[in-house]
Amino acid sequence: MSDPMRDALIFSAILMTIVLFTQVGRHRFGFIKLTLPLVLVVLVAFQMLSSLEFTAPNMTAAGTGIAIGAVIGIGLLRTMRLERDDKNGRIYTRAGLVYLAIWLTVLVGRLIFIWSLENVDGFAVDFGKWIMENEIDPDGVTAFFVLMAMAMVLTRTVGVAIRWIKALRAGKSAPATVAVKA
Repeated sequence: MSDPMRDALIFSAILMTIVLFTQVGRHRFGFIKLTLPLVLVVLVAFQMLSSLEFTAPNMTAAGTGIAIGAVIGIGLLRTMRLERDDKNGRIYTRAGLVYLAIWLTVLVGRLIFIWSLENVDGFAVDFGKWIMENEIDPDGVTAFFVLMAMAMVLTRTVGVAIRWIKALRAGKSAPATVAVKA
């Protein structure tokens, strides 16, 4: 197994574990659940951008990754609910199988892409020609995938934060039964 494939598998496994244990199902939402993903996005994006050569093709690849990630993040957000518990007044997120399927599709798609580059000669040649013709260097391709994932997380997190703030405000002036959805 190549280093990029191993790294992609490890990254995907870590991300999937985080999603499964912190987002799928019903989970209490609060300040820590808000700040941890935001800190992750800032650190990873800074690391990515600090080593990226700022050429127009690389920025186009990075921007495309961000745009696609934002759209997927909106999809994630639309499949997640925020609810207030009647008994304790706390706010919870609830995400189900559709949410999980979106994450799995993205992560498996990334793995298939890397596997195809390594094992399907025609795909590797065509992709190599395409990045050469478009003057995208390997860091630009990496930026696409990393920034796409970070945009997904950021979009979902900011969207949930907006709902959370609305639910907290509604809780001060309304009964405890509040279901907040975009």
